[in-house]
Amino acid sequence: MIHTVTANPALDLTYRVTELKLDDKLRATAVFRAPGGNGVNVSRVAARLGHPTVAMGLVGGRAGDEFKELLKEEHVRTWFTQQSGTTRTNAIIQDDHAQQLRVSGPGPEASPEETAMLRSSIFELRAPDFLVLSGSLQRGMPEDFYTDVIAEAKRQGVKVAADIDKELAQVVAAGVELIKPNQYELERLTGLRVTDIGSAVAAAERALAQGAKAVLASLGAQGAVLVTEGGAWQGVPPKVKADSAVGAGDSLLGGALVALAEGEGWEAALRLGVACGAATATTPGTDLCHKPTVEALLPQVVVTAL
Repeated sequence: MIHTVTANPALDLTYRVTELKLDDKLRATAVFRAPGGNGVNVSRVAARLGHPTVAMGLVGGRAGDEFKELLKEEHVRTWFTQQSGTTRTNAIIQDDHAQQLRVSGPGPEASPEETAMLRSSIFELRAPDFLVLSGSLQRGMPEDFYTDVIAEAKRQGVKVAADIDKELAQVVAAGVELIKPNQYELERLTGLRVTDIGSAVAAAERALAQGAKAVLASLGAQGAVLVTEGGAWQGVPPKVKADSAVGAGDSLLGGALVALAEGEGWEAALRLGVACGAATATTPGTDLCHKPTVEALLPQVVVTAL
């Protein structure tokens, strides 16, 4: 079982156009509506792979209602805390050349009472194999919200995986099972430049020294590296016809956690994660990987011990 916490989720609206043009009327050829947010995407991927999951966070208003309904359609169980503010909406405009213009809404401001209710709700259900903390905090939430949740998770014996940016150093210092930074987040966390696989491994090893038990770093076309105290591996996806890379990193984390939760080892987790990320890159807008595509790509993922 995988539980995810997305403090500042969004309703994603993707408009497909023939060509991006400024100061001109653009006519969409298609519009995609999807629940968005890093943790939410992890739950969506887990559900598509047939693994039980619960999505948590703060939602409100009509956008929040549609957000929950869309998750229900994807067979994702939800345990959201209702808030008075309206869930933010993100607008994504993508043309036929895979160029994108993305506008993220600021989101509502959480009250102390709403924050306390969310904090309490996270531990109301049976303990999961992994608790995922992902994405930005809402305005009004204390900066130590994630570290407070991690402390409680440790008391209850729950493993925490984190995919955040601003509070990443605090989360790593608090001691988490796994972090999933991209190249730039890994650089900011460690102060090291990441230019190739070797430097990525070196930065990941520094992150381990700072408190993380495992680092799963997404590196775009170079695939991903996974570094633990017991070893380091690179996973390279097969070449695919990419449509939209939105959600590929979340899919990487989702696939890896599903494998770990089902008793697989680190190498198998990296392989499934990379396959999920590649499969997501082939889908339009904010759509995510589909199981048949993941299964087709899985044997083509090359995992190398470093």
